[in-house]
Amino acid sequence: MKESERIADQLKRAVEGDAWHGPSLNETLARVSAQVAAARPMTGAHTPWEIALHIGAWLAAVRRRLGGQAVELSPEPEEDWAPVGDATEAAWEQARAGINGEYRKLLETVRGLSEDGLGRIVAGRDYSMAFMLDGVIQHTLYHTGQIAVLTKATNDARRELLRHTLATLGYRGGKALRGAPPGFADFRAGGTSRTAGQILSHLGDLLDWGLSIAKGKEAWREGEPLPWEQGAERFFAALGALDAQLASAAPLGASTEKLFQGPIADALTHVGQIALLRRLAGAPVRGESYFRSDIVVGRVGPEQSAPRREFD
Repeated sequence: MKESERIADQLKRAVEGDAWHGPSLNETLARVSAQVAAARPMTGAHTPWEIALHIGAWLAAVRRRLGGQAVELSPEPEEDWAPVGDATEAAWEQARAGINGEYRKLLETVRGLSEDGLGRIVAGRDYSMAFMLDGVIQHTLYHTGQIAVLTKATNDARRELLRHTLATLGYRGGKALRGAPPGFADFRAGGTSRTAGQILSHLGDLLDWGLSIAKGKEAWREGEPLPWEQGAERFFAALGALDAQLASAAPLGASTEKLFQGPIADALTHVGQIALLRRLAGAPVRGESYFRSDIVVGRVGPEQSAPRREFD
């Protein structure tokens, strides 16, 4: 294999995939949402988005150096570390496309190099083109690893917060469901409103929907209302399944923010509706300082800690 072919192969593996070390640059960036890419999980550190733009800037600089230009990336006007402006998904997709475009141009340039060309000294430097190309591949992999670590830290923190929300839903939901009076499943606030049993069934539907979204296979199925105790069992089973998915290493089919704003926030609302119906039915749930409640990530079943501070 010619040296130019070897370098091109290593560059391709680093950016496109099938690298020995693991996920390539493109594979890593494809798993990152714009919101996570723009997040700064460590004070003073660059964001994943800024690092990605930095990689792209050096791919472009190296290509220009191969053409004989004495290229330097200066901090002003922010050539080396470009700022992120619009942090939308469309802008993130455009940024990734730009980086990939610079990579493609560099790859074609490398494939066209002669062996003599690889031995030429880079303008303004004391090292060869081949040495520089090995360096930009190492530079790409180094920063790809940074992006992977930073995005994992951000995603893990967000998943843990979402799991705490599910534990809160389990605690509050359990309190609203326990001790319901006989016939409460058929109780309704008005002639056209849902019964408590229908709301409980809808809670199960929401959590099942959330699980399907998390797995990347969104599907809505509306179940029939069950007897109260069975409906409660379904609620906790669905809550546990969603929590287990979040606790796993499996990638999510949607962002944690989308999961919260849709099925989970809706479920919290409906738990509040059940609590209101309990009061209207003459069997109110005691108030509580939920800030002081013993709510623990992963505790999403019917067995919950005793309240620490209740009031009427």
